Amino acid sequence: MARQVFVVDDDADFLAAMLEMLVKAGFEARGFDTGKALLRGLDPEFEGVVVSDLLMPGMSGLDLLAELRKSAPDVPVVLITGHGDIPAAVAATRGGAFDFLEKPAPPELLRATVKRALDARALVLENRRLRARIARGTDIRARILGRSEPVKALRREVVAVADTAIDVLLVGEAGTERESIARVIHDVAGTRGDFVTISGPALTEANFDDTMRGGGDRAGVMALAANGTLFIDRLAAIGEPMLSRLLTLLTTRPTEGRCRIIASATPDEAADQLREIVLRLNLAEIAVPPLRERGDDFYFLFEHFVRDAVARHNRPFPVVPAAELRQLRAHGWPGNLRELKSVVERLVIGLSVSLKDRPQPPDEAQDYDSAMRLFETDLLLAALRRAGGRKAEAAESLGIPRKRLYLRMRACGLS
Repeated sequence: MARQVFVVDDDADFLAAMLEMLVKAGFEARGFDTGKALLRGLDPEFEGVVVSDLLMPGMSGLDLLAELRKSAPDVPVVLITGHGDIPAAVAATRGGAFDFLEKPAPPELLRATVKRALDARALVLENRRLRARIARGTDIRARILGRSEPVKALRREVVAVADTAIDVLLVGEAGTERESIARVIHDVAGTRGDFVTISGPALTEANFDDTMRGGGDRAGVMALAANGTLFIDRLAAIGEPMLSRLLTLLTTRPTEGRCRIIASATPDEAADQLREIVLRLNLAEIAVPPLRERGDDFYFLFEHFVRDAVARHNRPFPVVPAAELRQLRAHGWPGNLRELKSVVERLVIGLSVSLKDRPQPPDEAQDYDSAMRLFETDLLLAALRRAGGRKAEAAESLGIPRKRLYLRMRACGLS
């Protein structure tokens, strides 16, 4: 965190002396001659400390403190006044001042007080970020859906890289929602900056510098993503020589305000075109599994997307026969989650669905346990759809207690 100190004093000589003293002590100091001037220049998320004279014409130090408690309540305020003004000290403390110093304050006392205030401010900010990070992190299973082993492995790797500043390459087929995974990494990391997206194919020789570095009054994506994340979608589509220029730009990123890079690529691209950039940038590769490798996650995702589409379109739950659902489950889903969402949208709004490469369920004999599990899954899904997803009604129609319905749904891999 920057060691910033804003100083307010109507005495120009004293203000200059204070600023010089603080700068020599290693702080970033900025002066204001009135409280109103400071309020105009203060961001509510200011990460530093305010040091203000107490007795000033117009807006006093106590008035300034009261205004700061409204606009930036967590910013520490240190007030300074003349010798022996005990009533003012008491009022300042009750008003929420961090500390109170007599004028002229000894340099070592001023430095120590400002450092304590900055440490207190840093602790407040860190706790706030930690709470936000924990809140987002506990939601990861709601944002990366599924119970299959490939998805569990994906969640573990996302949490592992989020705790570091390492750059990441998400390797997955089209439609696996790699950008959504990148956003989860950004959110779990709890960084201060923004999540900024750029499409690889959109970068050309003509717009490369303006897009990445900016020009005139317009900031480039590197600046927009400072202290945050820059997601480069379809990294391999950038092509030469822009890929080499991009590599040079990324390897010379400044430490101050450095943005994290998360890029996406298909498995073939990661194996071929991107090998040099992966090695040079030390990208951590994370595999995003295709839908066909996620087993019975299909049923869980299908139900989730149906519920979402039903709510958005205000339509009834579609009736999907068990045989039709098995056919959908056996489909190859080359478009992955994007294709499944599209199919669900059509089902919910009443349009027909035709999948060209949809295979029929296999006719080969199944073992007893597999056949019974498939039968039970169909039975439970049919009851839930008849009940519009209401589990109590579904359990009643099946003649079983609600608790048993929950247990059998879990056994069959249903939500």
